[in-house]
Amino acid sequence: MVTTGQDGRATWTYETPLNAAPVVGALPVDAAPDGVSTLTVVLERVTSTQATVRVWRTRAILGLGLLPAVPAGAGIAVHLTATPQPTQQLTS
Repeated sequence: MVTTGQDGRATWTYETPLNAAPVVGALPVDAAPDGVSTLTVVLERVTSTQATVRVWRTRAILGLGLLPAVPAGAGIAVHLTATPQPTQQLTS
């Protein structure tokens, strides 16, 4: 788990470098959900040694839909997983 900084970004450095960039999953955890905003995580950079994510917050306004996303700010926990890419590609 990593925690975002003021700009909504967080970087996770893997314990052991991988042979290639992995498939990364990210899930934001809002410790104080207010029911009026939604958190979204975007992978900004994934390498064989680290992943950088940014959390965005949107708010719905009655009758207007979702407002543009803004960086969520500091203190948002993000759970991350990294799965090595398969060494052999599947064919259909």
